[in-house]
Amino acid sequence: MTDLGSLTRRYIVIGAFDGALTIVAIVLGALAAVMLFGAIIEPLDVRILVSAGLAAAIGLAISSGWGAYEAERVERKLEIKNLERQMHRPMDGCMVDSAVRFATVWASFVHGFAPLPAAVLPLVPLMLIPFDFILAGVISVITTMLFLFVLGLWMGHLAKANLISGGLRMVLAGVITSVILVVLAAVFH
Repeated sequence: MTDLGSLTRRYIVIGAFDGALTIVAIVLGALAAVMLFGAIIEPLDVRILVSAGLAAAIGLAISSGWGAYEAERVERKLEIKNLERQMHRPMDGCMVDSAVRFATVWASFVHGFAPLPAAVLPLVPLMLIPFDFILAGVISVITTMLFLFVLGLWMGHLAKANLISGGLRMVLAGVITSVILVVLAAVFH
C-alpha cells in the first residue's frame, strides 16, 4: 500500500548524497583557500571546521527529516482524499490510513537519518589527521568520491543498469562541485 521499499531506497540515496556532497563542499572550500591562496589552517582551525561540518550535518538531517515529513504528509493526505472520493467514504482509522501515517513517519526518519553517516564520512580524515590539513582534506575528498561512486554502483545495481556509469554519474556531481568551488574561490579572492 505504501511502497516502503522504494520510499526507503529513494530517501537513503537522496539523504546520503546530500550529506556527503554538502560536507565535502565545506572541506573543498577550505582546501581551495589553502592550496590556491596559501591560507594556513592549524589543528585548532581543523577542529572548528569539523565542528562546523557536524553542525551542518545535524542541520541537514533535521531539515531533511522535517521536509520529508511535511512533503509526505501532504502527498499522502492527497492520496487519501482521492481514495475517499473513489470509495465514497472517509478513510480515517482504517488500515490504509494507518499505513499512510506510518509511511509518512518512516520517510521522515529515513530521510533525516540518511545524511548523517554520509556527512560524517568526509570529516573523519580531519578528525584523525588534524595536524596536516592538506593530507586530511585530500583523503576526505577521495573518500567522499569513492562513497559517491559506491552509491552510484548500488543505484545501478538496483536499476539493473550499467554499474560503472551509475557510479561515475554520482562522482560527476562531486567533480562539478569541486570545479565550481575552485572557480568561486578564484573569483572572490
